Amino acid sequence: MQRVGEDIITALRAAASAEQAPKIGEVLSGGGASAFAFALIVLCMPFLQPISLGPLSTLGGLALAGLGWQLARGDTRPWLPVALSEAALEPSQWRQLSAAAEKVLGWAARIVRPRFGHWTAGRRGHRTAGMLIVIAGLLLAIPVAGIPFNNTLPALAIVCAALALLGDDGLMFFFSVFWLVVTVGYFIALYQVFVAMAKTAWALITAWDSILIAIETGWRFLGLWPWA
Repeated sequence: MQRVGEDIITALRAAASAEQAPKIGEVLSGGGASAFAFALIVLCMPFLQPISLGPLSTLGGLALAGLGWQLARGDTRPWLPVALSEAALEPSQWRQLSAAAEKVLGWAARIVRPRFGHWTAGRRGHRTAGMLIVIAGLLLAIPVAGIPFNNTLPALAIVCAALALLGDDGLMFFFSVFWLVVTVGYFIALYQVFVAMAKTAWALITAWDSILIAIETGWRFLGLWPWA
């Protein structure tokens, strides 16, 4: 049975041992579906912590949504900007990437295993993963700064979808949907809190004159009003 992400590890090892440094696009083209999944997991790493990253979240979310769209429409490898795709890394850099990939994919192997394969097989699996990633990426891109976990929850949905592809584990799609539902619920709750705070602030502003009159009346009653 094929190891989780074996195709991308093989491609990275070949790049590390190549006599002539290959281009990034060439290596990813040999990684199959694992290249998509590995790229998604790596890009999600900065967002798997509770602190919001502000504008970086918007840029990262749009980039992740773009990768999801490529998956959904059936691209065989991640599309990268030409400058990045044509860049060639040194063998030492490829070795570092290979070592990092083995750690990440080794961790993934402890979690995923082939289950509900009809959800991940072929075109259907890519389309399902892609649409989940597009939705999660757009949620991640919502510009809400300073709110804890607004990056973490959609990033978890993306990681679960990527793990589904890596290990042919359809159960991970259900976990991805779960985190999407949690994300939407969290954002709705935040919206309601913001609306309640705004209404309270507006009520205080519109009632300010009445509040001042009430304060003045209370001070006069207590005989503490200095202008009495």
